[in-house]
Amino acid sequence: MRKSLIACLFILTGCVSQSQPGMLSDNFDTQEAAKTRMSLGLTYLKNGEYSQAKKNLDKALEFGPRMAEVHYAMAYYYQTVEDQPRAVEFFENAMSLAPRDADIANSYGAYLCEQGEYEEANKYFTRAVKNQRYANAVLTYENMGICARERGFHDDAINYFNDALNHQPSRTKTLYLLAQEYVATQRWGKAAETLKRYEKVSRISPDSLWLAVEIARGQKDLESQRAYGEMLVSMFPDSEQAKQYEAIRTDRPVLKRTRKTKVIATDSVAEAPDQPDNNKSRAEKSANEAPPEDVTEEAAEEDVSATARAPEKESKKSESETPEPEVISNSDSQEVSDEQDDAAQSTQQKRYHIVQKSENLYRLSVKYNIRMSTLLKWNQLTDSDLLEAGTRLWLVPPEQQTN
Repeated sequence: MRKSLIACLFILTGCVSQSQPGMLSDNFDTQEAAKTRMSLGLTYLKNGEYSQAKKNLDKALEFGPRMAEVHYAMAYYYQTVEDQPRAVEFFENAMSLAPRDADIANSYGAYLCEQGEYEEANKYFTRAVKNQRYANAVLTYENMGICARERGFHDDAINYFNDALNHQPSRTKTLYLLAQEYVATQRWGKAAETLKRYEKVSRISPDSLWLAVEIARGQKDLESQRAYGEMLVSMFPDSEQAKQYEAIRTDRPVLKRTRKTKVIATDSVAEAPDQPDNNKSRAEKSANEAPPEDVTEEAAEEDVSATARAPEKESKKSESETPEPEVISNSDSQEVSDEQDDAAQSTQQKRYHIVQKSENLYRLSVKYNIRMSTLLKWNQLTDSDLLEAGTRLWLVPPEQQTN
């Protein structure tokens, strides 16, 4: 028994010499441990697991209390959970530990801008861009432009966005923001030029098409406005921008009042926004108007019915007087009708186009006034981005395509 007790004593003595829970060995790298915990915490935060994120970030702070990046990560956590006082506290800690870190300065400036602290935000933005070793100045100038725009300083915003483009000329987000600012200040030529630069490096979107509609409208270019609007409704029929275009389009036919008929109007007829109408649509006004006194209600109804039964020749005559509305439909009959219209239009122009560098199907459809869906079908294409420089794009139906 004595031998057994002595053996146990030696075992226990050996155990005491090893690291115990809560104790760190001499070769333990606290900075690496802090970075590992910080990375884990940010991963949990990205996945929405806030409790695990906080535990790991707290552990990172315990291992690296003087590491600026750890305080920066804590600031981001509190920014995410919308705890403003603590977010500011940790941003300030990070900046005091690393006053020349431009990335932290840029992020802190962006956060202050979101909180409406524009002057303070600009101070940190300026500190970032003054760092000659800062590689992401384009982001900071873009943030400065956004911040200036929110304050209503459009000229400053334009200058900042142009500064950003000096660092990265093809940055799509900045080009779009700059085009918006030119529209806001009614500099239509600059807006159109900037939008063209944007279209060369970005895909077509509801936002870009709506911006094109606004620019054409500002330039009083009704043909381009209609072309861009048709493209918007055709490609993105369910978008909010398409609904906005439907609200301002002015090419819908409305039968005029005569002595013997009521005004025919529907809710689909929309008044242009630049024409004040006491918040009433044409349909509402028409509904409140009574027929002329010299016509009975029965006579008015008979005349409306007669108008509906008018011969095709008379219908075509009225269409020549009033622009034909564009009707977007998925039915086969409508597609055939659209293609026939395009075919009739194409007979008056050249038969094909050789695609040049930076051209796309969208721009060419506007140029030749042929729907994109028709061009896709005539050229057996499935995507508007398949065009390459030197490609022959047919502008006529297959039966007219001869080499």
